[in-house]
Amino acid sequence: MIAHALDIEPVTKAAATTQLKRLNPALKKGAQVNFSKAAGNYNTHAHVQKKAADDLFKLINPLACNKNKVCVDLGAGPLVNTQQLQRLYGTVLSMDLSFDMLKSGNEGDYKICADMDNLPLQANSIDIIFSNFAVQWSANFKALLQSLYGVLKPGGQAYISTVVEGSLNEIKTAFAAVDSHNHINTFNAGDYINQSVQNSGFQVNRVISKTYTDEYASALHAIRSIKAIGATTQNTANTRQGLLTRSALKKACAAYPLINQKACVSYHVVLLSLNKA
Repeated sequence: MIAHALDIEPVTKAAATTQLKRLNPALKKGAQVNFSKAAGNYNTHAHVQKKAADDLFKLINPLACNKNKVCVDLGAGPLVNTQQLQRLYGTVLSMDLSFDMLKSGNEGDYKICADMDNLPLQANSIDIIFSNFAVQWSANFKALLQSLYGVLKPGGQAYISTVVEGSLNEIKTAFAAVDSHNHINTFNAGDYINQSVQNSGFQVNRVISKTYTDEYASALHAIRSIKAIGATTQNTANTRQGLLTRSALKKACAAYPLINQKACVSYHVVLLSLNKA
């Protein structure tokens, strides 16, 4: 039914069939492993991601939705947004780097285990791209936008949320008391995201910058929340090697900035509504 949309054999409900390709092997392998480990816990801990998804859905014009359209849920994870997308569009392709993430969700009809930096999609074949809290894991956001533009049909829409610079600053502050290494991922600056969008060829409908915050009873719970959603892959040369010792973790927890006796984890996010003219 959807073989025309893929540069592979038709996918089935039972499994992801696309062979995984990697643009940046070390980074992508690390991300794949970390997200796979978090597959069983993701829904329990992904509070901020769910808030961002709610705001991203609000950008979709319901009058432009119909059951003849093909939608790609890019970075679908455990298919947390699949049911809502299925209510809007006829066919939803759930795509993620992690096979275990896709396997843990039962809602999707079509699942593709693939790297967003090597999209297994034909040009001008997709009506809608929905991507929540995923494209920050792209090795090249500018190139990814060009790929998304290419696979969309004329008149197609892209709804994207991405984490940007300034996120997880509380955790960064805490670990600065331990050593000078990076303990969190480095995110693109908001200005770089906006400039990349302006140069992509997309028509920009909306750009919204928001900060989402999770609160935890302790610094330890806040630090562990990052691991629980699989977002521990680091992409800088100054990454700390080896396991964190108990004493180092205790030191980081002691340095964690508290607000009203709560340990907050903040995410700076840009939400985009784009159109291919």
